Amino acid sequence: MAQTVPAAKDLPTVEAAAPETISGGHLVARALKNEGIDTIFTLCGGHIIDIYDGCIDEGIKIIDVRHEQVAAHAADGYARMTGKMGCAVVTAGPGTTNAVTGVANAFRAESPMLLIGGQSALSQHMMGGLQNLDHVGMMRPITKFATSVPTTERIADFIAMAAREAFNGAYGPAYLEIPRDVLDAKVDLARAVIPKPGAYRASTKSIGDPADIEKLADILVKSKKPCVLLGQQVWTCRGVDAAREFVEKLNIPAYMNGAGRGTLPPDHPLNFQLTRRDAFAEADVTVIVGTPFDFRLGYGRSVKSPTVVQIDMSYATVGRNRNITLGLVGDVGAILAAVTQAASGRTDDGAAGRKEWVAQLRAKEEAAVQARLPKLRSDASPIHPYRLAYEIDQFLTENSIFVGDGGDVVTFAGNVVRPKGPGLWMDPGPLGTLGVGTGFAMAAKLTHPQREVVALFGDGSFAMTGFDVQTAIRFKLPYIAIIGNNTYMNQIRCGQIQKYGVERGDVGNALGEVDFEKFADMLGIYGEAVREPGQIGPALRRAREAGTCAIINVWLDPNAYAPGTENQTMYK
Repeated sequence: MAQTVPAAKDLPTVEAAAPETISGGHLVARALKNEGIDTIFTLCGGHIIDIYDGCIDEGIKIIDVRHEQVAAHAADGYARMTGKMGCAVVTAGPGTTNAVTGVANAFRAESPMLLIGGQSALSQHMMGGLQNLDHVGMMRPITKFATSVPTTERIADFIAMAAREAFNGAYGPAYLEIPRDVLDAKVDLARAVIPKPGAYRASTKSIGDPADIEKLADILVKSKKPCVLLGQQVWTCRGVDAAREFVEKLNIPAYMNGAGRGTLPPDHPLNFQLTRRDAFAEADVTVIVGTPFDFRLGYGRSVKSPTVVQIDMSYATVGRNRNITLGLVGDVGAILAAVTQAASGRTDDGAAGRKEWVAQLRAKEEAAVQARLPKLRSDASPIHPYRLAYEIDQFLTENSIFVGDGGDVVTFAGNVVRPKGPGLWMDPGPLGTLGVGTGFAMAAKLTHPQREVVALFGDGSFAMTGFDVQTAIRFKLPYIAIIGNNTYMNQIRCGQIQKYGVERGDVGNALGEVDFEKFADMLGIYGEAVREPGQIGPALRRAREAGTCAIINVWLDPNAYAPGTENQTMYK
C-alpha cells in the first residue's frame, strides 16, 4: 500500500533556539569574577547601573560610598590587603575626576587596582553628551594601562588586558572607560570574548639573572657590616617568609618602611628602626629591597655604603637617581629566597664581623629608645603627639591592622607605632595623599573581618573623607578612628613659620577647633574627646569594647612638630 506523504503545510514547525545573550554590564561582572574580585566600591550613576545588575547575578558585593575618592582608596586598600586586583566603578565626568586622586595614589604606591568609568554613548560621540570628558587622556599619566572599550563583545577581553598590565613588573592601577551604549547592549554570548580564569597569565615569580643571585650571595657572605631595607614590595610579593629567612640566615640588621613594616616582629633581634642613618653611613653593604631611591631615601644620597645593591620588581626603578653596584629585577621574595639558598653553600667569611656589627647597632638603638622615652611617656598638657603614638603602640595587638592618614601626626607615629606582624600597616605611600584612611579602613575590615582596624587621622585628613564612616556603619565594617587634633595642618605650618615668621605662619593652615566626637553622636556610634594624656589608653579600650565604629578625638599640642617636619626633610 502506498504511504501518504504529509503536505509541507501539515508538518510541525520547529523553531530555532534563540541565541543566549548577555549585556555589557553582565560581561563586566563575569570578567571581574574571573579576576577573583568579590567586591566593587562605587558611587552610583546612570552610565554604570548595568554593572550593578551583573554583580548581583555573579555574587559580587557592591559597597556604595559617598565620594568617589573613597571608592578609589578602598579599591587600593583591597588590593594591598588581598594581593588581588581591587576595583572601583564610577560614573562619567565628575565621577571619574573625583576618583583621580585615589588612582594617582595607587600609581605611586604600586597597587594593582582597576577603575572602571562610565562615558556617554558612542552614538553621541563629540555631540556634548552628559558628563562627557576625555577620561582616558586624563588617566594615562597615572595608570599602567588606560583605554576605552569599543565593543560589547570585547569587554571581558579588555578587563583581562587591564589586569595583565596591572600585574606586569611593579604593580599599578589600570583604567577602562566603557560607554553607556556599550554597557547596555546585549550580544550573543557565543561571540563574547571571556578568557578562562587562570589561563591567560604568565608566572611573575622571576629571579632575574641567576648569575646575579650568585654575585649577591658572594657579596653578603664576605660582608662584615651589611644592612637591608625591606620596602613595600616585600609585602606586595608576599615575600615576608623569604625576607625573614634571608635576614636570619645571614644575620643582617633590617630596617622596614611602608607595607614592609611588620616583616619582622617588634622584638626580633634583627629588627631596627631608629638607627637607619647610622647603618646607611657605616655599612659596607646596603641592600635596598622594593623601595625606590626617592625623597624617602634622599634620592639615594642617604645611602653611603661603598657597595649598594638594589632589588626591585621594576627594571626602570633600579639605578634611578644614583649609581649602584648590583641590580636585580624580579619578584623580590623569590630573589631573596634564591640568594639565601645560594649563600648557604659558601664559606661565611664575614660571620664574626656581622655579629659584632649587630651588637653595635643594637646598643645605639637602645640608647635612642631611652633618649626619647620621656617624650613618649610625657604627661604634658596639651598632649604631646609622641604620647599619643606611644599609647597607640601599646594598644595595638597581634590582631590589629593600623592605618595612618595624616601629615605631622602620622610622621610622629611612623617612628613609634610598630605593627605586630606582616600586612598590619597601611599608609598612603610616596604620593603622601591625605584622605586615604576611611577607604583603607573599610577595605581592611572587609577583607579581614576577624581583625581589629585602628586608623590614626590628622584633623585635616579626617575632615576630607570622614563622612564615609557612615558607609562603614551601613556595611557593618567597624573600625576605631583616632583623630590627632592639633587644629592645624601642622606639617605645612611649621615650614611657613620657619620661612615667613610667626605672624604669617597660620595662613592657609589654621583649621579651627572641631569637636569630632559630636559627629559620632550624630551617627549613633561611640565617640569621646580626650584632653589629658592619662585618658588616651582608657578611651581606646572603651572604643574597643563598644564593638561599633568609634571616634576618639585627641586634642594635641599645636606647637609640637615631628623631627622630620622641623627639618623639612620631605622637601629636600
